[in-house]
Amino acid sequence: MNKYLWAVLGVFLCMSQAVAGGVTISDAWARATAPGQDSAAVALHITSQKEASIVAVSCAIAKTAEIHSMTHENGMMKMRALDAFPLKARQEVALGSDGNHIMLVGLKKPLNAGDSVPLTLTLQFADKSKEKIEVQAVVKPLTEDHSDPMQY
Repeated sequence: MNKYLWAVLGVFLCMSQAVAGGVTISDAWARATAPGQDSAAVALHITSQKEASIVAVSCAIAKTAEIHSMTHENGMMKMRALDAFPLKARQEVALGSDGNHIMLVGLKKPLNAGDSVPLTLTLQFADKSKEKIEVQAVVKPLTEDHSDPMQY
């Protein structure tokens, strides 16, 4: 493999994975938005080496970023913002595949395939210490893989 391809691969891996304070975030992504769409969901994998909770999410390109839970109740899909999302020690969580995800509301610009979305997650550990972790979510094409569980 030539040096250019290694450099591109290295940049991609840095964008899609973040490690800080015993927490690993990987495979962060969002779907490109349709014209006029002002919200988007972000999926990612997260593992903490010790008990923790995601207590805040921020995103420079959205008015608000929230942790959401999506469930079926009485035949209707319901989405609710969560104050915190617990993480068990050494157990990977795939936000986006189980109904839980990060919701970006009030996007300041459309999400286009190939772009990246900057996110900051704040985790609080059992000892009340906090750690901020920055990650870049890759934007996938709008039409890619319609079997995806995050397809709303």
